[in-house]
Amino acid sequence: MTTHTFKHLTTEQVDAFWLNGYLVLENFLDSTDVTTLRASIDVLTDWINTTEHPSFQVEPESKNCENTVIRKISSIHTHGGAPWDQLMRRDDVLNVMEDLVGLPVQFHHSKVMMKAPYDGSKKEWHQDLPQGFVTQTEADRLRQLGSDLTPEQVPVLAIQYYLDDATLGNGCLQLVPGSHRHGLFRDPLDESLIDARQVVPAEISTGGALLFHCLTWHHSAPNTSPLLRRGPVFEYMAPAHGVDLTQNNFDDGWGQILRNGV
Repeated sequence: MTTHTFKHLTTEQVDAFWLNGYLVLENFLDSTDVTTLRASIDVLTDWINTTEHPSFQVEPESKNCENTVIRKISSIHTHGGAPWDQLMRRDDVLNVMEDLVGLPVQFHHSKVMMKAPYDGSKKEWHQDLPQGFVTQTEADRLRQLGSDLTPEQVPVLAIQYYLDDATLGNGCLQLVPGSHRHGLFRDPLDESLIDARQVVPAEISTGGALLFHCLTWHHSAPNTSPLLRRGPVFEYMAPAHGVDLTQNNFDDGWGQILRNGV
């Protein structure tokens, strides 16, 4: 009997990801990585206080009257420069993606999600797939498939890096294990579908990473603490089967092959 050899993950980790729809990797970034990426974000947030840019989304109901409070920075691999481009292409990251979805590994998009102390707003329960990954027409078609739409058909995965400790207090991501096998739902998700007993908070320490599938149900609560939460997200994909992915408003890096099997 032959066994598959993975490049970074264990067989148990790969199985757990496809069972639950997510996987936590502790201590994925070292202290130098964290310091470098934090410094880059600091430069960008200082800059946006004097400049408007469509890739920088501000908190819509911020109570801060002195500074611009950033909610999201889109395309961080472009706006943040070399450290972020290097993170996008790191061998250990691409090894993880290859372990989970095979080859080729393609880039989807990047962003930084931020929750300022006492000011970071909530994100509703949702799945990533209908949020611009497919057209509305394709989403309507896929919803009709119900649970016959499998996560293996649409191998689009996010990896979120933790530059700060993530807790329930500062609005960590919360997920429902196994929800990636329920099919595609309306966006945002009807909260009556959520069984609070099944929700798992992703309370992850600085330097950790969270992998999750584009069909996995997830949300984050407001930041009610004095602690900042910065969570860069890079999404990757492999060729889909029976699902028509679209570039939509994602930048020119969408679809770029970062690792090929040839």
